[in-house]
Amino acid sequence: MNASAMNELTIDRIIRDRARITPERVAIGEAGRTWTYAELDARSDELARGLTHGDRVSTLTGNTGEHVAVMFACAKAGAILHPISWRLAASEIAYQLDDAQPSVFLVEEAYRELGEAALGLASVRPARAVPERANPASPRDSDPLLLIYTSGTTGKPKGALLTHANCFWTNLSFDLATGVRADDVILQVLPQFHCGGWNVQSILAWWKGARLVLERGFEAERALDLIERERITTMMGVPANYLFIAQEPRFAAADLDSLRLAVVGGSPMPEALLDTWAKRGVDIVQGYGLTEAAPNVLCLAPDDARRKAGWAGKPYPYVECGLSEEGELLVRGPNVFAGYWRNDDATAAAFRDGWLLTGDIAERDAEGNYRILGRLRT
Repeated sequence: MNASAMNELTIDRIIRDRARITPERVAIGEAGRTWTYAELDARSDELARGLTHGDRVSTLTGNTGEHVAVMFACAKAGAILHPISWRLAASEIAYQLDDAQPSVFLVEEAYRELGEAALGLASVRPARAVPERANPASPRDSDPLLLIYTSGTTGKPKGALLTHANCFWTNLSFDLATGVRADDVILQVLPQFHCGGWNVQSILAWWKGARLVLERGFEAERALDLIERERITTMMGVPANYLFIAQEPRFAAADLDSLRLAVVGGSPMPEALLDTWAKRGVDIVQGYGLTEAAPNVLCLAPDDARRKAGWAGKPYPYVECGLSEEGELLVRGPNVFAGYWRNDDATAAAFRDGWLLTGDIAERDAEGNYRILGRLRT
């Protein structure tokens, strides 16, 4: 088997193929501009030329099309995108910078002060822009693409490495269970420093040639306006997002005819809220995931939303789940992460006999549905 045949799952192929097949189709709509697939491909090519294989590119930014171009540039160069939460304190950002050891730190102007404060506390001195140089490298399926730091519930935050293959398989399994269509218009409000901001609908949208309406944050009234004006067909959020939208005074009369599917994560939807959205004719897909699984693990189909309220559903395609003797939810599959950055001990502790230990206690019914009951480790 030649090398090219072994590296067919890399995420750079998504934007290269789309730029060839549907170059003039809009990939991203954001405040002030749109990005066609050709433009996104060209910009990511430009940035990729300044990166080398294995580089870490740390970013401190809101949701932007430019950040998407940086992600695809990393994908093309075999570099690693390390998106940092702008909700963190400067000292917390400094910790991540010193741990990740980036060669480049890109800071959006809106977060310039926070970024400078973090650099003042950090030991690293990364470049502040992507340098201009020739880049001969190409990515491999096993190369890390995303470095996402966990919340650190058991000590300091750890950087979870998600490979190209992890991202490929989690998006494929999401598509098989839930689906994104080429004619979809997707409202994206999840932050891009979160795994879900990439691997729940976004990358899949660009794989399919759909249009992403990219928002910097969530505002219920604006979300309702966008659903009507942009003819949004699907979106992703946590239960609170859907609650706040439903509490808008004009929700009952709003034009939601275009919205065919709403994806929910984070926690189960309350039954009353399920009923509220069902009355407006919107199908609800619920699920469970974690960063170390890239993140998609369990999916509850719309047909079961009411009957199995409170449950997280069945494993996605290509994902296996089980329960330990203690009742801990176990996960394995090609979506499961490569390990923690520079932390072999934590990586070893995250697995048992090839299974990822989620730290969540769960139960399973006779149909194969799982319900999360609580945390085993905090």
